[in-house]
Parts: sequence; C-alpha cells; structure tokens
Amino acid sequence: MPKTKTIYVCDKCGYESPKWFGRCPVCGEWNSAKEFQLKDASTEAKNIRSQDAGMMESHPRFFDLHTALERSEEERIKTNIPAVDQLLNGGLVRGQVVLLGGEPGVGKSTLALQICDATAKSNEREDHVVYYISGEESVQQVASRAKRLGIKNPRILISSETQIEDILSNIDPQKARLIVIDSIQTLSSVDIDSPVGGVVQIKAVVEKVRIFSKKYNIPSLLIAHVTKEGVIAGPKLVEHVVDTVIYFEGERTTDYRILRVQKNRYGPSGEISVFQMTQEGLKSLPEDILLNYSNTPGNVFTSVFEGSRPLNVQIQALVSRVKMASGRRISHGIDVRKVIIISAVLAKHLNLPLDFHDIYINVSGGLNITDPGCELAIAGAILSSFLDSYIGNALMVGEVGLDGSIRPTVNVTKRIENAKKLQIERIIVPANVDYNSINSKSDLKVEHVKDVRDLFELVMSEKTDKI
Repeated sequence: MPKTKTIYVCDKCGYESPKWFGRCPVCGEWNSAKEFQLKDASTEAKNIRSQDAGMMESHPRFFDLHTALERSEEERIKTNIPAVDQLLNGGLVRGQVVLLGGEPGVGKSTLALQICDATAKSNEREDHVVYYISGEESVQQVASRAKRLGIKNPRILISSETQIEDILSNIDPQKARLIVIDSIQTLSSVDIDSPVGGVVQIKAVVEKVRIFSKKYNIPSLLIAHVTKEGVIAGPKLVEHVVDTVIYFEGERTTDYRILRVQKNRYGPSGEISVFQMTQEGLKSLPEDILLNYSNTPGNVFTSVFEGSRPLNVQIQALVSRVKMASGRRISHGIDVRKVIIISAVLAKHLNLPLDFHDIYINVSGGLNITDPGCELAIAGAILSSFLDSYIGNALMVGEVGLDGSIRPTVNVTKRIENAKKLQIERIIVPANVDYNSINSKSDLKVEHVKDVRDLFELVMSEKTDKI
C-alpha cells in the first residue's frame, strides 16, 4: 500500500502547509485550514512503473517531433460564431480546456448556450452531441433561456447535476463534441471534504474535467464568476491548469460586451471581440460600431492594437476654462497619467495655458486602452477642443515624445489598412511613415506631422479656413 501524508490547505486561497495553522499566512483568514490525506508520490510512481513495464514497446512515452507536429495540426472544431472562432485562432482544439470568467449578469450563460447551439449545428456526425451542465439553474430554466434565444437544438443535452463524478460518468466520449459547465463554483467532488465553492473544491473539479478532456480529446468550456477585485473566483492555480482564459467584460449601463483572451496556449493572447447584448442574444458588431461620425470639435478616431488585431476607437476631449489655480485632468478609458503628460507637452512646446483649463478625456464604448499609438489622437482631440476647431472625420496614429516629437508606432500599416473600412476623410500620421499602402485609396487625404507644432498648425488651419 502506498504511504500517505497529511497536509493542510486553506479553503480561501489554496495555501498548503504540512502543519496545521490557525490563521492563513497568505490571505489572513482564520480557521480556514482543511486536512487532506495525500498518497506518497514516490511509492505511487514505483507502482505505476512496475505495472507499465511490459507495455513500454506498445505504448511509447515519447513521440518524435514530426509526429508531434502532425498531431498539433489537427483540424479545429468550429463554433460557427466568426467572432469567437477568430478569438480562438480558428476554433477549439480537441481536448482544450477554456475558462470563461466574468461578473454575474454580464451574459456568460447566454454566450455559452449560443456556442453550444452553433457547435452542435456544425457536427459532422448525426450522433454528436453537446453536453451543457448547469449547476446554478434547473433544466427548465435553461430551456426557458434557450427558447428566448430561439434555440431548439435536440443535440444539446442539459443536466443540472452538481456532482462532478456523476456528470463525467454519464458523458459518452464517443458522442461528445463539447462539454460546458456553468459554473465551476457550483460543482463538487466526493473526494473532497470541503464546502461547495471553496478553492479546494474548485481545484478538484477543474482537475477532473481537465483529465477527462485530455483523455478523450473533448474540448471543455468552464464558466467562473469574477470577484470584487476583478479576478476569477478561486485560486490562481486554476488559471494555470486550463489552456485558455477568457474574460467577458461589460458595463451594466450599456449593452456592449467585450470578450478578451487573457491566456491561450493554442494562439495569441490579448485578442478581443466586441458583442452587443440584445433580446435575441449576443451579436457581433461591425468595425465602426464604437465610432460616432460627429461634426463637433474634440472628436478624433484612432486605431489601437488588442492582441494581434487593430480596433478602431474614438477619442473625445473636452477642454474648459476654470477659475481655480490649476485645472483638473479626468480620463475614462485611458490612464490619466498619460493625459497629464500629453497636456504638459502641449503646454510646454506650444506655450498654451492648459494649466488653467480642465481636460476631460473619454474613449467610446467604455473601452480601456493602453496602446501608445493613441497618443497622437489624444493630443489632436485636446487641441481640437481647446481651439474649438473641427478637423473632420480624421484618424490619427502615432506616439508623442516628451520633446514634442511625433514618432511612428508599431504596425502602422495594419492599423491604416483596417481604418480604410471607415467613412473617414483624412489620415494624420508621423512624418517618416511609408505611404505606399495608404495612397492606394485615392480619395483619402493623407497628412504628416513631425512634432506637436505641426499638429497645432494643422488644427489651427481648419479653424482659419472655416472663418
């Protein structure tokens, strides 16, 4: 018999210790230590090696690189939702475990049900089915949501069981196309004596699902809630165990939703897709959905990179005179420190009294952007509002230096190519950008600026022309 050892695990953060502790040294929680018995790894490994001694020739433990590459290039499972497939670099990989996190009410269950329907419709075999396990709702409640979304697919099998061992034992590996669990906080394992929703239970549930998915090459989608701190509920180890981590973000006051890839072992991370929540479910949005073609000063378009794809956004600025000693800097969607730096550069090199003005910056659609390629658009929006000059539907891409220079940013060509789909009149870029790809569209006016003084003269000329 293998030897066993006793460990104590914090039920709040997952901290492990060989000795009992009254207060967790990591999260500071009292009376959270749970006792567990573990089999000795060395003894168990010896037993496995003795059992597999006669199977080495028929079941090799290593693969040559050519064989491994052939296996990695297997056809992906399409979800038939273009925005999701693009997000996952072409679809789901067989055996992939995806963790979908988001705040309650953001639409995780709705998206999961739509993925189930689209995946089930793309089945190559008639006996393929999609398993949807809902630990939060009854079968009738899930069916009611499906009816509202117009989903009537007999290949979606629904269950409200919460015991992970019973769930996996009733899944047919030969027929399963996709497994969806909503959510991992509601499931438990008989092997763990811990409250449902605790980190120990979550770790055990995720590990059992991962082993099952890898063994039978069935992709799994695990839904998890997000805490007040903005992280997925449960230990950070859960994110390391799964293959892909996706966050579903959105403001309660708007119907826009953003799907953002935080980690992806089978493709690039940082990718995003924008959806709109409607009565019929989530719908993908066009490229210019976040833009408002306005004829008022202070509005500038820009293109920012999220992952490997450009995204068109709108920067709005409002500059107003104040009677106080110094003006305020308020920003929504952009780090306020970036706004402070850019306004200081404009005030210094253009001798503008921006210190005595309030500056408000907003990004359309409630997005949060960190790409430095938006700095030229911020400067242009501030000058446009300060001078009360409308510069037309213009796209600006570039970085602003502390010396007032305008520098090119990365992937300028891709940003501009993507922006050609918009109804814009002009593109303003740094002076040393190659315009061969830009000039392919003859009706698009291209202008270049080498520093903030050139930008000031450009914005000022629009005001002069209208006067």
